Amino acid sequence: MIKVVFLVIVILIIISGTYTFLLKSHAQVLLGAWTEGFYNASTHKLNPQKLLDFQKLTKKKYSIAHYYLGWESFSDPNLVKQFSVLRKNNWIPMLSSNPYYFSDCPAQPEPIYKAIEQGKCDDFLNKAAKNLKNVNKPFFLAFAWEMNNKDLEWSVPYSRASTQDFINAWRHIHDVFNKNGATNVLWVFCPNVPDVQEASYKDLYPGDKYVDWMCLDGYNWGTTQSWSKWLSFSEIFTSPYNTIQNIAPDKPILLGEVNTTDQGGDKGQWYKDMYQDIIYNFPNIKAVVIFNENKEKQEHVNWKVDVTRDSLDSYISAIKPAVYK
Repeated sequence: MIKVVFLVIVILIIISGTYTFLLKSHAQVLLGAWTEGFYNASTHKLNPQKLLDFQKLTKKKYSIAHYYLGWESFSDPNLVKQFSVLRKNNWIPMLSSNPYYFSDCPAQPEPIYKAIEQGKCDDFLNKAAKNLKNVNKPFFLAFAWEMNNKDLEWSVPYSRASTQDFINAWRHIHDVFNKNGATNVLWVFCPNVPDVQEASYKDLYPGDKYVDWMCLDGYNWGTTQSWSKWLSFSEIFTSPYNTIQNIAPDKPILLGEVNTTDQGGDKGQWYKDMYQDIIYNFPNIKAVVIFNENKEKQEHVNWKVDVTRDSLDSYISAIKPAVYK
């Protein structure tokens, strides 16, 4: 009996030590959120209270404030003011912005990425860089996020640009920004999952010199769509994670958009599995940005963490470990 008790104690010590080692080796994972109503694209108004309310709801302080902004706002001084508001709440700003033609980047017959690489939007880019330089502190920029997603009009497949056009455009913008002193931009390369052959991660990657963070967007759509089924976090992300890690093994990885539906499985358990899985099996993931919005009208799916009391309680429990900051 004494031997059995001793053996159990030894096993518990080993498990505890392994968990402690994993936490220490992982150091920390930055938590971020996009939450519904945080930014109004029609009025161009920021509503920080929405993220403060989300922090209160989930009983956790977040490090990253994520929102979506048209790239023409890069040259708007109001963007610098918005960032100042975010910083006062100790949030690192994260923008997901896509390119398009507008008055300061006049329409051309070729795809937008070809025009950018040819310098036809340089007047705007120089103004934008000089404005963003005034931010002073670093911020995340997921430029042309999900550029591999054929359903998005700025994607490489949809715009009929080549992957090399995309790479050249990214590098050109990066160089213009650096030339004008906007070196505070943290460049985030953020394709969607899964990896697709016509616009593969490898063929789109601008290169280590031009990217600071690797990134993935991915969701468990459950049974909400005719084409979807319930998938675990691991089933969704393992292969894409391995792919981008092989492309840039020294770059930290950010999950730019992630969440699960409650249709087809246990939403609360999915959260528990995800945040534990990141600690144990995805050590290069250094930031996780939850997408918290009800998209039932647009996509027949509700991504909010508090769809039920159980899903909220499970989410709160899942992000509680000290590794999540």
